[in-house]
Amino acid sequence: MTRGNTLPGGPERIPSVVSVRVAFVYANPRGALASEVAEGRAPDTALYGQNHLVELGFESRIYDPALTRRRLPGPLARGAWYLRELTLPLELRDVDVVLSALALLYPAAARPLRGPRVVVLNFGLNLIYARASRPRRALLRGSLRSAAAVVCLGESQRRTLLELAGLEPERVHTALVGVDAGFFAPRPRRAVEPYVLTVGKDLARDFATLAHAVRPIGVRCEVVAEPRNLRGVELPPNARVRRGLTWAELRELYADAACVVVPQRLERYRYGSEGGGLTALLEAMAMARPAVVTERGILADYVTPERTALVVPPGDPAALREAIERVLGDAALADSLGRAARADVEARLTTGHEAERLAPIFRTAAGLSAG
Repeated sequence: MTRGNTLPGGPERIPSVVSVRVAFVYANPRGALASEVAEGRAPDTALYGQNHLVELGFESRIYDPALTRRRLPGPLARGAWYLRELTLPLELRDVDVVLSALALLYPAAARPLRGPRVVVLNFGLNLIYARASRPRRALLRGSLRSAAAVVCLGESQRRTLLELAGLEPERVHTALVGVDAGFFAPRPRRAVEPYVLTVGKDLARDFATLAHAVRPIGVRCEVVAEPRNLRGVELPPNARVRRGLTWAELRELYADAACVVVPQRLERYRYGSEGGGLTALLEAMAMARPAVVTERGILADYVTPERTALVVPPGDPAALREAIERVLGDAALADSLGRAARADVEARLTTGHEAERLAPIFRTAAGLSAG
């Protein structure tokens, strides 16, 4: 069984009979990551509960579509990216349920073959649907209606998807994502110069507002992001961009951060994901670091303002700066936010909890009782 984030005192529940066979098909290959997780070199967060399902009575494995298992040149890679949704139903036949983020063609292509039931994991379908052309919307809507279920990352995302696509409410669920709370665990801060940390590559990140917010403060700012995130952004002299970090190096950055900031664009911003920022937020919470986050509907399920994080309006550098300065200037507040955040993760936001939320959805999709 792949290593997970079982907390101290949390017994494993290994069943004697496997009831449902589940395959996880991610948007990008996960085989290498799964190996790193098993070796303890990476968190299992991006496996989305897959490695915890055996504890709940499932046979679970990762499946990478044949067309995208290896890197292909330019046009071939783009063609394979879409074509894999049509070939996947022919490749994957020996399971009962497939959980996948592939939603444009795969559920509709799989249904006529009477193969595994497809459960769609909604990372950013709402924004994809909203900016799509009319024919593409019709294609996506038809494919989602062919799925056994759609799993959203928060209740606000679920409500919006129901309004946009007109799906049956009983087939659209909310299952909060989790974090590897064993890999990302609190540790004492070293005696280093205080710094603000921001992590993320989602296109909905608002690093321009962050730059304006931290410039007058003068505190060091560590920015873990991709070049596309920073295009057109004028970072202040006190900011340093970090790329190519190992998981252990990223964990150390979290451990020593005086404040973790997750700046997001307006809710209606057309790019990125409506669930963007959740991974960085949960990593900070698991490390018991105080966090400042931009308000978004999906956060209502993950954050209690003023208790587990400070929440600020989007696109407001003054409000963001004030919140950062509150954390930097009030050690008691920073400690309280971090402790409460970690407690919340342990109570309900680990990948083990995520697997428990997915389990009844899989059983129902397979035609069994959800209990």
